[in-house]
Amino acid sequence: MLASVFGKTLFDMRRGLIWWSIGLVLTNLMIVLIFPSIEQSSAALTEYMDNLPPALIAIFGNVQNIATMEGYLGLELFSFFLPALTLGFGIAYGGSAIGSEEDSGTLDLLLSYPISRRSVLTQKFGAVAVFALLVLSASFIGLLLGVALVDSTIDAANLAAAVLNVGLLTLVFGTMTLALTGVGLNRGAASGISAGLAAFTFLMNGLAPLANLPDAVRQVTPWYYYDASEVLISGFVPANAVVLSVGIVILLVIGLVGFQRRDIGV
Repeated sequence: MLASVFGKTLFDMRRGLIWWSIGLVLTNLMIVLIFPSIEQSSAALTEYMDNLPPALIAIFGNVQNIATMEGYLGLELFSFFLPALTLGFGIAYGGSAIGSEEDSGTLDLLLSYPISRRSVLTQKFGAVAVFALLVLSASFIGLLLGVALVDSTIDAANLAAAVLNVGLLTLVFGTMTLALTGVGLNRGAASGISAGLAAFTFLMNGLAPLANLPDAVRQVTPWYYYDASEVLISGFVPANAVVLSVGIVILLVIGLVGFQRRDIGV
């Protein structure tokens, strides 16, 4: 056993870390390399997309800037595709951090060591957070490499801010899954609830204006504060990052309280 729960958890995720990093680098690189062909046909593509149903436009964002690298990445990558991928590993690893050990009957053995439940859960969370940071750092490098290969330009600070927002959104739902296992749900149920809420809040954020719902409806969804497509163009919004970070902390506290008070399955 490694010296810490954090180190052991991160070590156990090492293969996933390698493959997720490689996969996102190659995926992002491929998407950026397509940009020159999109740029050449941007007028026809914009006309086509303007004729799409309003619901689709509301969900996936403004298509007017697709001829720019920022607009293209915002529409093709950051509006849905990249967060959908990262939510996949965030929810999976958030659910397995505690859930897999409890399912296999090794959690009670871990807790027999002189270490508090609070420390176990926070170190598990730390490992998932570092995993997300490393994978998204690789993703950022892949984007920069792609932009350089197509001889285009993009504001690197805005791109980094957009990737940071992806990471925060990923940790919101990853921490939600961890918290649900902390309060006693099995990892399948916890993962299903988090994935379902991620999909539901995504649709609610995109479709609320079409349904003439008040803006407050969108403001209760993490996707409202994510808005990485706009960050690519306008820059980092500290207030939005703070809201997402506070949400992560609240979910972690809920998980800690529940984990400390409940019986452990053996």
